[in-house]
Amino acid sequence: MSDPISKTRTIHFAHGDPGSRAIILTILQTLGHDVRLVTESGAELIAASITDPPELIIAAPRLSDMDGIEAMILIGESKPTAGIVVAKSGDLSKVERALEDHVMAYLVEPITAETIQPAIFLAEGRFDHFQKLDKKIDRLKNQLEDRKIIERAKGIVMKVRNLSEEEAHRYLQSCAAKSRKKLVELAETICAAGDVLQP
Repeated sequence: MSDPISKTRTIHFAHGDPGSRAIILTILQTLGHDVRLVTESGAELIAASITDPPELIIAAPRLSDMDGIEAMILIGESKPTAGIVVAKSGDLSKVERALEDHVMAYLVEPITAETIQPAIFLAEGRFDHFQKLDKKIDRLKNQLEDRKIIERAKGIVMKVRNLSEEEAHRYLQSCAAKSRKKLVELAETICAAGDVLQP
């Protein structure tokens, strides 16, 4: 069974300082990661990461043309991706802001192989956790919207057919089963044409 901490990831990497960029790139490659983009440019990082998303983005706050954290947030809005900020100790206030958005982990330079591997694992774990939460929230929102539509349709049926709430609900279920539609699909039809059931 492979170790999830040491598995190879596809990575896009951006750093404004040539020396730090070379050191961190060497560490990533030595650890066996597939670094598909190395750049000093936030614009290049954004374009490449949206066109061909990596498994992980690593960026410094200071890039040649823009704030690296802003670049990561822009990427996250279009293509949610696990991310790590590598920062100097003086940039930690920026990193705190990043943690509230799309960046899932950070490291303070100097970076070593011993610090970067657990950070990658942590970033991916937190990213997966938040992705699952987002999906759950979306599902709950959809269920709430469906329930509102069904309740509205039930109200129409109660009024038109002079039924109790329970009878109206059973009526909707029966109609949905006969027409082989989901209850919410039938409810949408009834709400769209509120007088369709007029006798």
